[in-house]
Amino acid sequence: MPTPAADVAAADATSVSHARVSWFRSVPFQIAVACGVSFTAPGMWDALGGLGAGGAAEPYAVSAANALVYGLFAICCVAAGAINNRIGLKYGLAIGAIGYPLYGAGLYTNSIAANTWFMLFGSALCGISAGFFWAAEAAIIIGYPSPKDRAFYLAIWQTAKAAGPIVGGAINLGLNASRSDPGSISSATYIVFIVIMCLGLPIALTLSPADKVWRKDGTRVVVRTEATWGAEFKAVGRLFASRRVLLLLPAFFISYFYNGFVSTFLTSYFTVRARAFSSFFTNFAGIFSSFIIASLLDNQRIFIKTRARAAFCSIITVLVGTWIWACVLQKQFYYDYPGDKPVFDWFQGGFGKSYALVFFWTFGGQAFQQFLYWLVGQYATDLSSLSHHTGILRGVEALGQTVAWAMQSEGNANHFVSIGINFGVTLLCVVPTWIVLSELEHSHEVKVVEEDADGVAVGRAGGRETETEAGVAGASGKSSSESAAQQ
Repeated sequence: MPTPAADVAAADATSVSHARVSWFRSVPFQIAVACGVSFTAPGMWDALGGLGAGGAAEPYAVSAANALVYGLFAICCVAAGAINNRIGLKYGLAIGAIGYPLYGAGLYTNSIAANTWFMLFGSALCGISAGFFWAAEAAIIIGYPSPKDRAFYLAIWQTAKAAGPIVGGAINLGLNASRSDPGSISSATYIVFIVIMCLGLPIALTLSPADKVWRKDGTRVVVRTEATWGAEFKAVGRLFASRRVLLLLPAFFISYFYNGFVSTFLTSYFTVRARAFSSFFTNFAGIFSSFIIASLLDNQRIFIKTRARAAFCSIITVLVGTWIWACVLQKQFYYDYPGDKPVFDWFQGGFGKSYALVFFWTFGGQAFQQFLYWLVGQYATDLSSLSHHTGILRGVEALGQTVAWAMQSEGNANHFVSIGINFGVTLLCVVPTWIVLSELEHSHEVKVVEEDADGVAVGRAGGRETETEAGVAGASGKSSSESAAQQ
């Protein structure tokens, strides 16, 4: 049994060890890098989306382009979880940052010359690279911090991701504040966004490899790479087919489904400057909800299952409320405005009740996404397992967005169809997700805390002593994802 003196000595040794390690290898710096890329690439992408239809006058062509983005994203993201394990998260993040400026350039050329082919080309490349980006980004944000700090760092990341649209929205607002008509935003707006998006690649290249990162609690980031490429993809396949992941698929699918309808809703019913205001202010909703959820999920005084259930019930309550609200408003728009549809300018009649719906969609949607990231992080055994989990999460989520954006590409689509699908699948995901939450007893991460001279790392996973060879997630020979699926 360790003595108090031994505990002090161990703490001093850890402190000295950390003092010798560069701050650039610390978790806060790695999170700052990931947040920087998130701000410049998907943050600016979200800013364009916050305008409704990427700032275009009509949403239908841009909705088709976004459906292409998410379709390729869905395919690539699941595979990228395995590929990033082989090439490293740093290069996965860098590849992921390449496509966003091309997407912005496609929107720009479509805005000034109705050049649809280049917009679709940029969208395709963005979809492929985004698969790498989100699989890597999620693994970094969840896997680099210790389990007890994950919800906090997720909230920091959500803030950085929202800061992109906030800054972009401020730019939009400044360039388009005089535009009280419906239509397209100014072309100068796109140029500013493209320049910012180009910064993502050099920032991504400053990320440290996982095995060189240190945590303040002394634990290490455990990485396990399969022996071959084939084994890596098989591990993803086994995880995808596991009972727990299958139960979570409806929640993954619907978590961002609302986004396509929000874009059409903004473009259909708001003026250019009202949409610019939305692209600026709405992102604060995601920041607020992220920190509220983080304060609950990281509260170690509450049993983990209780935390998870309370967070999930709160999120579902908000989401169900927004879709009931949407039904009421959409009925008014269809039947109380004969002839032309209503178009709301900022802070004029009808704007408040219509814009508040957009605000709370984002409030609930961002909280739901953060909750799902946290949940899969509790079941992952190591960074490699986490990369597989997040690749599947983002891939299925992107599949949902592909369907959502494809629905919005139809010019005469009935909005009640989108509302009904969002409402129905949200309710459908409640029971299977609740089953998974009922089985959550502890974090499953293998915690490597010390290493002896023979390279045998002694750690703890879910309250059980484990041994891992040189930081590998298990001595049984099973893949980390397979072990996580069976726990």
